[in-house]
Formats: sequence, structure tokens, C-alpha cells
Amino acid sequence: MIAFLVTVYAAVVLMLFKLKLLQPRPYPIAIVVLAGLLMLGGVVVAWTQCAPMSGSLVTSQFVVQLVPYNVKGYVKRVFARANEPLKKGDLLLEIDPAPYQYAVDQIDAQLNAAKANVRQSRANLDAAQANTQKAADAVQQAQAALRQVNGALANAQANVAKWRAAYDLAKTEEAMAVNLQKVGIGAISLLKVDEAKQRAREQEAAFQQAQAGAVQAEAADQQASAALAEARSGVLQADATVKQTAAALEIAESNVAGIAAQLAEAKFNLAQCTMTAPSDGYVVNWQVQEGTMLVPMRTAAAGTFVDTTSISVLAAFPQNYLTNVRSGDEVELVLDAHPGQVFKGSVDTVVPASGGGQLTTSGEIPSAAKATSTGMFAVKIRFDRDADPQILSMGSGGTAAIYTNKGRPVHIISKVALRMKKWLLYVVPSVQKS
Repeated sequence: MIAFLVTVYAAVVLMLFKLKLLQPRPYPIAIVVLAGLLMLGGVVVAWTQCAPMSGSLVTSQFVVQLVPYNVKGYVKRVFARANEPLKKGDLLLEIDPAPYQYAVDQIDAQLNAAKANVRQSRANLDAAQANTQKAADAVQQAQAALRQVNGALANAQANVAKWRAAYDLAKTEEAMAVNLQKVGIGAISLLKVDEAKQRAREQEAAFQQAQAGAVQAEAADQQASAALAEARSGVLQADATVKQTAAALEIAESNVAGIAAQLAEAKFNLAQCTMTAPSDGYVVNWQVQEGTMLVPMRTAAAGTFVDTTSISVLAAFPQNYLTNVRSGDEVELVLDAHPGQVFKGSVDTVVPASGGGQLTTSGEIPSAAKATSTGMFAVKIRFDRDADPQILSMGSGGTAAIYTNKGRPVHIISKVALRMKKWLLYVVPSVQKS
């Protein structure tokens, strides 16, 4: 482009000399040369600062290494062909799923058994809770029986006291009758004495019977107390059984959750046996065929998938050209793979770093002789929405021109130069830098 400007200026100067507007003398020639140098230098400076151009660029797209996730096996079938357009979700290949299907079936059977164990544990808990209620009812019944027996014992003890008093009275009357009889035959009749002795024997028999009833009541009381203690022990045992069965149910339910998680993982692994396209794009560097052994290692990828849903450009510019470049500035691009076309875009970001400034961590002191810089910064450019990523090629070279918000009159230089380059691409394989 500089040569073109010099040619135009020289043609204008020659025309002025030919029309006799300038005399071919040393001073006019020197002035014309100096003016040309200053004018062209100013134009070039304004041009590089306000509408910089770069022929060092490359188009970039996201790539995905096709590596199976956590599964390995022989490739059973390959569905996709290399470099053919694919839609998101299209089948790429299938790894033999038999071992992973076996794992799913096995864990599914374990899950069913665990669920059955939960149902059995829940039934055992219900039965234990029912036994606890029965034991509580038995305690209430034993307490009622004990209260009844305590009442009977109190009655028996009262009867003993009653018949003891009656027996003591009868013995006293018998003794008095016998003593009166000894004093004198006429003091008391024999019939009275016999009646007193008979009453004494009757009261003694009643007293002994009351004592026997009291002993029987005491035995019944002890038996009822023992039954109550046994019923209370049954309640404690039933409570312990409830706690034990509740713990068993909790363990069974936790086993179900754990086995369900294992089943979900096994199903996930089974699903990974089928590899699908992660997005719209195509496969390059296809490394598999039926029977190939695939393992989950990045170094042994089945191929590389190129995502064609988006595309961006990285262009290298001299650092001093980027003084006025800002995010959002208009960009025009000519790609070597698409001669005759100008693509529109905008500046996404200026990467304010260069790899030349990165030092490798080591135990050695960095050598000053190795401290160099290419003097270039990368600019990330995004295409406008009307640019179809499907037709753009990854890795294409070309030329980019950035139009800043300053020096708009010199933008025409980059626009003309860019359009010259797009037509030259039809005949020149690679356009050299200006």
C-alpha cells in the first residue's frame, strides 16, 4: 500500500513538472521530495495508528478430544465419517456395552434385594411395635390383677385378725368355764362347759381357715407381683426389639440409597459406551475402526471434533499499532480460503500479554541474552452474526484491518488495501505483508 501511495504521489509530481507548474530545478525537486516524505510519513503514521492492518492471523474454533469417559472396550460400530458435517447428538461410535450392561443388571438385582430387605425390616418394625403395645397392655392387666390380689390379701389379713380375736375370746370363755367347773359342781353346768369347748374348737378351725386363706392370698400376691415384673420385662424387651428393628430398617434404607447411587453410576457408564457429537461440527483425525480398543486416556483419543457453532480470529499486531484499539472497534477481514469476500467483525479483546515475557520456573538464573520480545500483541476478533461459522475454515490465514474511532479519513487506505488483497487472492496464493 505504501508503494501505491508513492506511485500516486510520483505521478502527481510528474504531471506538475510536465504541465510546467514546477520547474525541474534542484530546489523544487528537493522540496517536492521532502514534502513527499513528510506527507507520506504522516499518512503512514496516521494510518498505522488509526486503521492498523495485519497479515498475521489465524481463524480458530473450539476442538474436543474424543476420549471415552471412564469406560473402555472394543469399538463395536463407527457411525460417523471423518470431515463430514454432523449435528449435535449425532452418533459417532459405540463401544461394546456388554460388560457395562452386566454391571447394570447385577446392581439392579442388588437394588431389588435391598428394597425387599427394607420392606421386610419395615414389617419387622411394625410387628415389634405391635408387640410393644401388647406388652404394655399385659403390664396394665398385671397391674390390675395385682391390685385385685392386694385387695384379696388385705381382706384375708382382716379375716385372720377377726378370727384370731374370736378364737381368743372362745379360748377365754372355755378357760373360764373349766375354772368354774373346778370350783364347784354346781357353779356351771357341764352343758355350758361343753358348749364353750365346742365354740373354742369352732373358732380355732375358723382361725386356721382364715390363716390358710391369708397364706393363699400372699402366694397370689407374690405371683401377681412376679407377673407384673415379667410384664414390665416384656415391655423392656419389646422396646429393645423396636430399637433394633428400627436400626435395621435405617441400615436397609441406607443400603438402598447406596446401591441406587451405584446403579446410577453403572447406567451412566453404560450410556458413555455410545459417543455422540457434543455440538454441530465434524470429526478430523479419526483414529478408530471396528475392533479398535478405546481407553479413557487423552493421549489415545478416538479423534478430534471441531465445533463449528462459533469461530473467532487471533491476529498479531505490532504493539505500537494498538494504542487506539478498543473492544468493539469495527474490523474487516479477508481470508485466504475465501477470495473475493470481505468479512465483518469487531474487536473482542486485546490480549495485553505476550508469551515472550513468561519465564520457565527452574533453579537457574534467567539469562539476560534470552530476554527478547517479538514486539507483537494478539487481538481476538469475533465475526458478526451474519457470518456463518459452518462455511468458515479453521486455521485459515488472511488479513485484518481494525478501524478505530480516530482518524476516520485514513480508514479509506485500509479499506482500499483490503479490497485489493481480496481480489489478488484469486491469482496470488498468499498475499505478502504491506
